Amino acid sequence: FKDGKVKASGSFKNNMMEGEWTFYRETGQLWQVGNFKNSKKNGLFVRYNKKDKPEYRETFKDNKIVKKAK
Repeated sequence: FKDGKVKASGSFKNNMMEGEWTFYRETGQLWQVGNFKNSKKNGLFVRYNKKDKPEYRETFKDNKIVKKAK
């Protein structure tokens, strides 16, 4: 973020997002955890509410939702 706080953390492979990434709100609170392959959403993504509880889960394949659950 502009104030220097971490917005996201994860790995790159060949300049592309790869593996598990963690995303944060501007407050520093956990917002989302998900997996990427070649910078495309691939696998489970879990979004957290402001009470740090899972809000919903989505499963992706090649950047397309294949399953969504609360």
